[in-house]
Amino acid sequence: MEKWLRTAALLLRDFGFLLHGGSLMAFAALLLAQPRVAGLPLEAVLRSYRAWGPGLGLSLGAAVFGALVDWHYRTGLDWSPARIGWSGTLLWSLFFTLWVSNIRLEVWTLEAARRADPPGGPLDATALAAAARPLRAHLVFQTLLIVPIFVLERLTCLC
Repeated sequence: MEKWLRTAALLLRDFGFLLHGGSLMAFAALLLAQPRVAGLPLEAVLRSYRAWGPGLGLSLGAAVFGALVDWHYRTGLDWSPARIGWSGTLLWSLFFTLWVSNIRLEVWTLEAARRADPPGGPLDATALAAAARPLRAHLVFQTLLIVPIFVLERLTCLC
């Protein structure tokens, strides 16, 4: 039974991280490419990103839950330096940074975009373009966290 639960936890972790990380990377790429792609309005990209917000939250939650369940089955939630090592410390630190950065992104970075394009309200294209700059930078930062987390996890098999 324990092996089945651990396998399910790993699948949940990997599927959640794939959905979360892949989505953030895709939206970062869309926001970077949007000014150069004809027929791709900024408001469409931002509305799509905002609409996928619950999916991002659930997928990150699945990744965290799966990682913690796997860690529990392998170590009994032993976080000692001898058990986790330097690579595990780096991996979990990057993952925690991603999680905190994600909270900041969803609560504060997106606020200007929400005000510029309220549901059912008038679109302020100038304010939306100004709000897209910090959002674009924040998504690139998130992508720069996702890649080393993925690589470290595959190299160390700790997460």
